Amino acid sequence: MDKEYVMHIAQTIKEQLVSLTPMPILMSWGIGDFVATVFRDLPALRIKVNGRLHAGNVVIALNGSDYYEVYLLKENGAECVNEEVCFDELGDVIDRAVESGTDIPDAKPDVGSVLLKQADAVMEELRQLSEKVIIKGRLDFEILYAVEGSGRMKNLSGALTFEENVSYPGLEPGDYVRCRTKVEDISIRVVNSRKLHISAVLGAELFAASAQLEEAARSLSGKEDIAVLGKDMEVVSLQLQKKDTFRMEDDVVVAPGKPLAQSLLWKSLSLRSMEYQAQEDKMLIQAEAALFVIYEAGQEQLPMQWMEKTISFTGELPLVGCRHEMIPSVEPVLIKKEISIHPDEDGENRIFHVEAVVELDMKLYLEEKVHLLCDAYSTTKEVDTSYKTAHLETLQMKNKAKCRITEKIPLHSTDTMLQICHSEGTVSIDRAEIVSEGIRVEGAVYVTVLYLAANDERPMQAAAGVIPLSHVIEAGGITPGSCFTISPMLEQITTMIAPGGQGEVRAVISLDTFVLSEHEISVLDQVSFTGEQIDPNDFPGMIGYIVQPGDNLWSIAKKYRMSIERIREVNQNNKESAVSVSSASKSGSGTAANTMAAKNETEELGTKPGQKLLLVR
Repeated sequence: MDKEYVMHIAQTIKEQLVSLTPMPILMSWGIGDFVATVFRDLPALRIKVNGRLHAGNVVIALNGSDYYEVYLLKENGAECVNEEVCFDELGDVIDRAVESGTDIPDAKPDVGSVLLKQADAVMEELRQLSEKVIIKGRLDFEILYAVEGSGRMKNLSGALTFEENVSYPGLEPGDYVRCRTKVEDISIRVVNSRKLHISAVLGAELFAASAQLEEAARSLSGKEDIAVLGKDMEVVSLQLQKKDTFRMEDDVVVAPGKPLAQSLLWKSLSLRSMEYQAQEDKMLIQAEAALFVIYEAGQEQLPMQWMEKTISFTGELPLVGCRHEMIPSVEPVLIKKEISIHPDEDGENRIFHVEAVVELDMKLYLEEKVHLLCDAYSTTKEVDTSYKTAHLETLQMKNKAKCRITEKIPLHSTDTMLQICHSEGTVSIDRAEIVSEGIRVEGAVYVTVLYLAANDERPMQAAAGVIPLSHVIEAGGITPGSCFTISPMLEQITTMIAPGGQGEVRAVISLDTFVLSEHEISVLDQVSFTGEQIDPNDFPGMIGYIVQPGDNLWSIAKKYRMSIERIREVNQNNKESAVSVSSASKSGSGTAANTMAAKNETEELGTKPGQKLLLVR
């Protein structure tokens, strides 16, 4: 095909696309370059885009009917978007395929400006593959906007779908995978009075765990004349792991004297606290949620009304296998919230009916004291011992830390501010790391403040701000190898009008923290007699021993095949000795003849270097 002809057609397509498509829409595609090309024997223009729905190349080809064909180039080939596009439709067709703008429904009035926005990322499917996780879900959004040329407000809601493949090196088929999604940023731009451009940045935190069964010897039976070294530990083990939903429902009544509700303009519901208590085959749950609504009263002389209230919920969740002594670690996510207007007994619209669903990712641990056998020897027979490393977890901390912040944010109002109507926010943790004092948390609180201004055309206005979050959760004894989870929640938030057109925000953030520490302990794996008797002549009948660095009472007794009780007996009056005189516990019939009490740690059995011991058989 003639090169000059292809260049001419590509330039024409470019000029038509650029001149007839609004610049904000073009910029939203993230265009990288324009290239003249031949596609399927047709002259074409190839553009590189980085849109929300498509990142890659888009081809616009001129066919023999003087219409354009639009294709998306993907890894598995070319996807035809439309085979018959007029020159003045190119922008809309490409925008829907690349970025997906949202049209205003015909029943809604024109958009002047966006006042409030909120969005929730709802995960609908999580599919686990080899070293990869596929996440599918939807973004539910809601908008409160000012009607163009009017002081009225209207709401708009909708949903966008998303799908993402996330690489996860080391992930195996049997691993338990959990995903926490969050909306990190949402941008809504008014393209024109009938069209909005919506883009969002979603974050996904993936956690994977594999269940491993640890076995360790806890006692020896049928072994006569054998000494055993034991250790007591408080360990935790995962007993139950389950996802379930907790439903909350309540009625909130409009206070007497306030106007009746005709229609809802804005509604928000956010969790403020969640408490859990394990019981036999069930979980008791207490929750608090903050409700805020803006509604139309339906009376021309009355402006729009608003109301906020904290709602308490209690209930129980069936959980087979749960016991009261178990320790719950739960991550809640509010996945559904519905607020609707209902009539009261008199038929007046004074009731806001609230329904919400919280998804609970539950892990229940059991803490118990275990006795582990670490070593063994015999004073009369040769014994073969083998060892292994046991990986055990202990509960380091379970606590709900509180962080209080006070910060001023600009309200950007040229009108006189009359009243703060409502404040809300979300907490985002960007980084958490173990430090000497505990866990340092870095993040931000994203705040939206709604206020009343002296402006008849825009009586209600909003401002947004970002408040840095930095807090150290105290966790004494935490180590770099500790494993922790942190569930943040905004418990309280208020805003006051400060001098200079600013709002002073005060907030309380709870950080529900669960810390596990892993310990590697060498324990006995197998013990067996060789059948050989120890010759007493191989060992001196009496020896003076000077304690060396690294020695302890157990290692000395094992080296010379003597009982610890005998060493204690001989050295109990030796002032230079550091040997404890307390007697060791002895087993009954069929168990070890000389067994050290499990509570005695190796350090407690030790002696000081340079001290003298008398060893007598």
